[in-house]
This record gives sequence, C-alpha cells and structure tokens, in this order.
Amino acid sequence: MKKSLLALLVCLSITAAPYSGLAQSLQNTEIKYRQMTLRPITTDVMVIAHRGASAYGPENTLAAYKQAIMLKADYVEIDLQMTKDGQLIAMHDETLSRTTNAKELFPNRAPWRVKDFTLEEISRLDAGSWFNRTYPEQAKTEYIRQHVPTLVEVIDCVKKYGNGKVGLYIETKAPSAYPGMEEKVIEILNKANVLNDRKLFLESFSEQSLRTLKNFAPHIKLIQLYKRGMLAGKNVYQEFKRISEYAVGIGPTKELVGRRLIKAAHQNYLLVHPWTVNSQRDMAALLALGVDGQFTNNTDQLVDLLEKPFISHGVSNGEVTNTSAILWARTNGDARVQFEISTHSQLKKQTIVKMGQADNEHDFIVSVEFFGLKPDTKYYYRVHAISSKYTVTGSFQTAPEKNRN
Repeated sequence: MKKSLLALLVCLSITAAPYSGLAQSLQNTEIKYRQMTLRPITTDVMVIAHRGASAYGPENTLAAYKQAIMLKADYVEIDLQMTKDGQLIAMHDETLSRTTNAKELFPNRAPWRVKDFTLEEISRLDAGSWFNRTYPEQAKTEYIRQHVPTLVEVIDCVKKYGNGKVGLYIETKAPSAYPGMEEKVIEILNKANVLNDRKLFLESFSEQSLRTLKNFAPHIKLIQLYKRGMLAGKNVYQEFKRISEYAVGIGPTKELVGRRLIKAAHQNYLLVHPWTVNSQRDMAALLALGVDGQFTNNTDQLVDLLEKPFISHGVSNGEVTNTSAILWARTNGDARVQFEISTHSQLKKQTIVKMGQADNEHDFIVSVEFFGLKPDTKYYYRVHAISSKYTVTGSFQTAPEKNRN
C-alpha cells in the first residue's frame, strides 16, 4: 500500500523522573526514541496476498487472486510446482492431495506428486471444493471446479484485473525436485513482458535457486526466505551482508522478527517481508518494528490497518520512580489518544484516565504524566486511539519506597 507510515517503531514507552526534571527527562527520552527509530527502507509498506486472498478463497486459484486484487493487495504470491511435462503451475504442496480431488480421480496414483502428473491430467482436477468443505463460512458456489492455474494464467489474470497496480511475488517451491525450473520461470516472465516490471519479486528458501535465477536475470529482485532454524547460531548481520550479494530482501517467518533482525537487515539495505501475518495485533506489532511488507491471508485486514490511525504495539524499557511515570505513544496519523492505568489487571477498578493528542507537529508522539502512584506496585495500562479500534496494553512496576534513613 502506498502509505507514509509514521508509527513504525515501538510506540509505548514508560519512563519516570523526579518532578523537577520531568521536562528534561521527556525531551531526552524523545531524542533517544527518534535515534532508535527503525523506519522501513521503502516509503511504502507492501501488502502481499499469501497464495492470493487465501482466507476467503481456495489458495493459488484464479478466484483467490481476483479476490486479493479486489481487496487492494499490492502483490499476489504464487507458489510454483512443475508438472511431469515441464509446465509451471500455482500449487503450494508438492502433492495434489490436500487441495484437489486427485485421490478420487486418480485413486491408484498415490502419493499424488505434482511431478508425476501431466498438465492435462491436473487440468481435470477440482481445486476449489475442498475450501468450501473446510471453511463453510467462506464457501461460494463459484469455488466448485476451480482449476489449478498455470503461471501464465495467473500472470494474465493479474494483468487483466490489476490495472498495472498489482505485482507478482513468485516462489520457487522445492526447486531441487524440478531441474530447470528457474530457466522456465525466467522464460515465461520474459515472454509475458513482465520480467522487467518494477513490481516483480521472486522468492525461495533455496539459496541455490535464487542464485540460479540471478544468473539468468541479473537485475531481478530476489527475496531470501527464512524459516525457524535457518538463522540458528548465525551472526544475522554477517548473514544478511552475505546474502545481499544476490538478494534485495528477506522473508522471515514472523516468529524470527525482532529489532535486532530488522536493524541488521536494514543496515545491509535489505527489505523485510515477514510471513504469514493474519491478526491485526501481529500486523501492527510488526509495523511498529519497521517491516517493509507483510505476507497475509487476510489482505483486507492489513489494508484496513494501513488506512486508519492506529497505535503501534510494543513496549520499550524505561525507568519508573516509586510514585510517578510517563507513558507515551506514537500513532501513524492524527489521533486523540486515551491512556488508562490501574492496579487491576482488567482496568475495571480505580482507573486513572488521561487524554493526549498525537499530531504531525510532534511527530505523532503523545505523552502523559502520572503522579501519586503506589510504591512497589504493579500497574496495568491501556492506550487507545479514539478514532480507531486499535489498543495497546501492558504493565509496569513502580520502584520500592525510598528508605528515609
């Protein structure tokens, strides 16, 4: 989405100081805050429709891709497998059994590997009815008999319905099982006149596959995917410096994403596109850290989040005195912000409420001061942007009472 997101770091911080030094303390805190900001290295945050709008339609089908385009995705992701006769199709799994009726149509062909079937055979499969059975609340009659599309068909679909605004984000799945896959991808993209498109990314967990793609098309934008374990024991800065030789970004599972990873990636001029992010709480938390895009099944929820003021999720460590604290928040647009604190975890008893205004003049940072707090006590807080439905919650502990001796 073409947004100028301003709330792209941890937005909640708690600090405190004696009353006489509060103003200077807050000023120093805000300077430190700005110095620590991990802004995206792009001006846009990309909405990447994971296998299409796969929360609302059968994954990797034309129906799911059309839905993603309708929901304002910036990119549609296409998983690639290769048939027995060398055709590239949109399919996540190496087998056909999960998302088609291959078991019923070809009962004696177990384990129904894609590479054991021709395109003609695969074209007979129903790739949509499974979705209706699995997700009845999203079922549609139009999903019945959805076919498994080829890469060419998906490209044509995006061209037809995307009006030049929607890009392709293509993954080479299990490339070691399909010799020659990379050359075929480049050949198809070239024939379709999209190889030089600005909005084109290719991704893979396989470094070898990405390097092969780079050899065929040196200018192409490549994303190195990471799952759990792939970074274990590695210095992330050095790892990202190494892959920056061929990649323009990383696609880590969302569980790997933290401030250190994003800082290391951005220091090496790499984009950060985590997967797969399906709750708005997780989406907002990752935006707060400074990611450059997100893979999601729920395209509309990420688009909605980017189009409305919200409070970035997260807490930055600070100091509190025994009787006072400063809470501050950052939004991505003008917003009236409500702060609540209480010693009750549900904030239902003895709640203290204060208001603040986030605006462009103050870099969308708003702070409030709380006094008269109990020493050595756990407080719970809630911060809410009045113009939206997004809320930050957390807790902090006041310092013990000072020894008067």
